[in-house]
Amino acid sequence: MMNKKSCTALLLSAALLFSPLAAQHAQAAGSSYQFKIITKTDQYSSVYQDSAYMRNGTLYVQLNYLANNYGLEANFDATGKRAGFNGWLKKIGVRDGSKTAVVDGKIVTMSQSAYFKKEKDSKEPGVYVPFKFAVEALGGTYVGYNAKTKVVTAKNLKKYDVVSTSYDGMTYAIEKGGGNVFSWDGKGKPVKIASLQGDLDWVDFKIRSTPKGLVLFSISNSYGEPHINSETYQLLFKQGKLIRQNHADYGWGRSDLIDTYNGQILMNDGKKLRLIEDGTGNVAETLDLIKLGNKGADQQYSVEAMDGDMLLIRNSHDYQLAVVDRSSGRSVVIYKQVLTTAEQQNVDIDSGGGPMGSGDGLTYEKRVGNILYFTYNPLVDSGKRTVTYDLSKLINQ
Repeated sequence: MMNKKSCTALLLSAALLFSPLAAQHAQAAGSSYQFKIITKTDQYSSVYQDSAYMRNGTLYVQLNYLANNYGLEANFDATGKRAGFNGWLKKIGVRDGSKTAVVDGKIVTMSQSAYFKKEKDSKEPGVYVPFKFAVEALGGTYVGYNAKTKVVTAKNLKKYDVVSTSYDGMTYAIEKGGGNVFSWDGKGKPVKIASLQGDLDWVDFKIRSTPKGLVLFSISNSYGEPHINSETYQLLFKQGKLIRQNHADYGWGRSDLIDTYNGQILMNDGKKLRLIEDGTGNVAETLDLIKLGNKGADQQYSVEAMDGDMLLIRNSHDYQLAVVDRSSGRSVVIYKQVLTTAEQQNVDIDSGGGPMGSGDGLTYEKRVGNILYFTYNPLVDSGKRTVTYDLSKLINQ
């Protein structure tokens, strides 16, 4: 299975070439000048290229396109002669025909005046500013201009795109670029409270309080194309301070379906499941999922159900569900216990088939006494049905 770093690097290597949209934009503009923005992080390298425009000896860039790419949205006043570009902790204001701009509340003088231009198929004008100003306003570093190639270069512009939610009178935001987490009371400056130390793409962000006063952030991120990979982050706070942090990258596998058991908080990194005591944040118990799953050290496991005597875990490599006897540590793979020989053969063929496969086709539904109920929904055959497993067979071995 491809890990996040290699998957991201593969996808972003395409950025070394023009995107179709950028190429169409450059062709339509008829510009022989280009800008190039190089971004390097611990996770990937990329190059973003598009048209630049020479005017009065200065290279300009259309700020609409550039700012949008880094998470800012454009708005105009009623006259259409003033433009604002707003994002998380970033505000840029420019005026048509003026060298004066406002960046984060401070007045900045550009080397040349901004100019606005009516664009085909757009109700809003194109806002053109000197490239060096645009780069520095967006937190990047201007590198220079190559007269031979007609390419102007910058590096490491910042992303101002966030996902946010409100909870208990506060706003919490996560920067998609880098994963810094902030809290904000709406008055002073946002305060950084944690870092996920990774880039995010499609994010689901939830916050809840535990019965004994801890606060749990649960963050799910889908990445890759077409967003088939999943990872989860957990942040646990006590009296406003981060006391525990957790990350699990399941690739194509499923993420945890539960995060609480018997009043305890479950924090799973894919290899070890920690049961956290509510109120204190102390680790009450640690379960070695690698040992319990018994499929090798390079595996990852999500947790789908838990009880006092059993644990349901799913391997993220072959997507097969196993039940574990918590007392003895013994485990069995469910599909081998509840499916017909022909159905088992189909699962064996499909194992490791990635997101287009169905894995074992089993979904846990409920427990009644020692009987575990599952829905079996095969990929190759029609007709889903309920299958059961008697947990006493495992416990009484």
